Amino acid sequence: MAYHRDFCHPSKPHHWLHSVPKPDYAVSNDFYRQALDLDLRDKRNYTDDILTAMGGISRSYFSRLKRLLALSDEALELADLHQLDEAQLRYVLVLSVEDHAEMVKQIIQFDLSMKQVQSICEHYGDEPDDDKVKPSKYAFQLVKLMRASDSAVPQDLAQVLLAQEKDVYLARARLQSLRKLLDDVEQQLELT
Repeated sequence: MAYHRDFCHPSKPHHWLHSVPKPDYAVSNDFYRQALDLDLRDKRNYTDDILTAMGGISRSYFSRLKRLLALSDEALELADLHQLDEAQLRYVLVLSVEDHAEMVKQIIQFDLSMKQVQSICEHYGDEPDDDKVKPSKYAFQLVKLMRASDSAVPQDLAQVLLAQEKDVYLARARLQSLRKLLDDVEQQLELT
């Protein structure tokens, strides 16, 4: 994957285009972050060459990749190591730099989809105002499922969970997460 390394690779046209030579030694992520200043608008004659050299990507995808360079060093390294998709990472950028790596770790640990990451990041740090608390649609869906749990067959649930997660350890982690959620809900009920 190595999103950030593609921006300053010596064989890429923008290497010579922006007069930023790549050193012959290991560089920090800050070197690659120079691409944040890379603007194709004033280099229209070279835009097609640049995009072709990067695998024929579109301008919009190039912009999305370029924005990922704003991730913290640890988040970039984890994303590269685990080959995370740009779509999973784009929403992490709304978080503070200090929270990037933690969110990337959560993406890896729980194999979060783009939609899940978006939802988490958009609501991260929200402090509920007691006068304006509005339960999420997921809370309503979960309560509806709990009401129907009398008719659920454990073997069926286990089979579906395993089919969805494709790993028994991840399926167990989902169950543990649900148990913790239910314990927290029970504590909230005791406070009311």
